[in-house]
Parts: sequence; structure tokens; C-alpha cells
Amino acid sequence: MNKMNHLEELIFHILEGHRGRNDPVTCRRLEKITGFSSRNIRKTIANLVIRHHIPIASSVCHPYGFFLITNKQEAETCLRQYYSRVREVVNRARILNEAVKEKFGVSYQEEFDFVRKRKPST
Repeated sequence: MNKMNHLEELIFHILEGHRGRNDPVTCRRLEKITGFSSRNIRKTIANLVIRHHIPIASSVCHPYGFFLITNKQEAETCLRQYYSRVREVVNRARILNEAVKEKFGVSYQEEFDFVRKRKPST
């Protein structure tokens, strides 16, 4: 595993005090504690997940904020939200691709290989 930089260590330490869906910490609070911008904080949280494999979720409903995932239900909810966002972005990209192709003759094709959740066989 990669060594954490100072901001990664700081945010991870803060998140250790925010375990589970019912105790998130807002980005605004992280900004106040760390002195860093929300952009840097979000990038750092992404790095904690991607580079360090730390299971961090963000809540899209009250109470809002980031938290360490503590159980299967939180993990499944988090993953469903991420894949829903991906579908929305891909749909927007397809529509934009059609629009710029019609208007400017520009077309771009990208393939994505997403792992589909399979239901356990009984």
C-alpha cells in the first residue's frame, strides 16, 4: 500500500471519528479543520479510496457528509449511488455526443467495462 501524504493522514484521522451512516462529517467541516479547499478535500478522499483502499462513502441525504463504511448495507448503498451517478454521466455524454455530432460533425466513442452485480445463485 502507498504511504499517505499529510492531508491524507489528517483526513483519514478525522474520518476515523465518523464511522457509519449516522455520523458523517461535512466537507465544510473538513475545510474548517484542515484549512484546505473542498476541491482538495474531495480529491484527497478519492485518493484514500483509490490508492489506499479505504471504504469511504458520502451521504446524498440527511445527514450529509463523508463517513467510513462500517457494514454491508452501507457498502451496498454507497455502491448503488456511485453506479447510478456513472449511468447519469454516461447518458449525458451520449446525448452530448449526439448534439456535437449533429452540430459540428464531431463524434467520440468510448467503451466502459463495468462489473455487473450478479445475484447469488440459489
